[in-house]
Amino acid sequence: MSENFLERRRQPFLTEGFYETWERETFEIARPIMAKQLAKPTLSLFSRKNILAGNASETTHLLHLRYTAGEPIEKLRGDLDEVVEAWEAFAKVAGVIGAKPAGSIFGFGYRSEYLPAVLLVGLTILLRREDLLPRIDALCFGFHGADAIYEELVAPFIAGRGFVDTWYHAEPYTAALDAIDSDDPNEQSALMKEAVERWYAANEELPFHGTHKDIDDEGHGGYFGYWCFELAALCYLKNIDDSRFRNHLTYPKDLVDFARAYQAEPDRRPPPASGAAALQVLSARPGEPCPREGVWFAIHLRGKEIRMRQGETMPGPKIGPSGAVTWYFKGP
Repeated sequence: MSENFLERRRQPFLTEGFYETWERETFEIARPIMAKQLAKPTLSLFSRKNILAGNASETTHLLHLRYTAGEPIEKLRGDLDEVVEAWEAFAKVAGVIGAKPAGSIFGFGYRSEYLPAVLLVGLTILLRREDLLPRIDALCFGFHGADAIYEELVAPFIAGRGFVDTWYHAEPYTAALDAIDSDDPNEQSALMKEAVERWYAANEELPFHGTHKDIDDEGHGGYFGYWCFELAALCYLKNIDDSRFRNHLTYPKDLVDFARAYQAEPDRRPPPASGAAALQVLSARPGEPCPREGVWFAIHLRGKEIRMRQGETMPGPKIGPSGAVTWYFKGP
């Protein structure tokens, strides 16, 4: 493995060979085969559903894998559109979205289907792509108002959602909900620490558990990263102090830092171009010209701040102590 990859990856289990092979085979082999199958006029509805469900799942895995591999956060923000589009394609043929929406593509009662739903919502929030949440929420139509964790995640962004006092899975979410309900910041932090530390064990029966032991450079294995995106999103939304557990293996601390920094500095968002998404982050990588004069900061250089003039070359290094360096605009 190259030194840059070892420094960039966000969890120590991932190998560069597995990452590159899995990504290449997804695009060069699996996607063309899928396109040919979907183009067959004789393809049954059952087969079409299975193909589209598999594609949505693999597209999600690829996004998780890219995050685990240390890809820049701003790249992942763009990749999220493809994930949502893939799930929507499946939801349309399944009848979940459309003229008469019904049901859900995720069955909340099954942890194997519940976890992908809350992970997707949590990651969307941390990437500050709130614009996508109504579309994701439509995929879970049949479970609106049914689960407290899910509702706590979507309620700040979707009108008409109220308090829910039931939830499908006790571990590790009871501790997380207790943290949300507490008025004591120290207790909040302690309870959320408990939830984060129990997250991996709580998912022991799921197929992804322990997959880091079986990957190889030929692309075999199903490890894409172990990340409690949903708990991290709750920490961000509820402003819970994560200093006690931010270095836990499963906690995506740089995403939480990104979400909080984005919120704290609204001037970092330039006016959107016509037809562009409303939520944008002004950023630049080392070696690129500075797009705007002012103060810039880098999460992966321990929050270092610099003042730059427009057109000047953004400084390095390209890899910081905690990942690939990206500079974000703080203000004039």
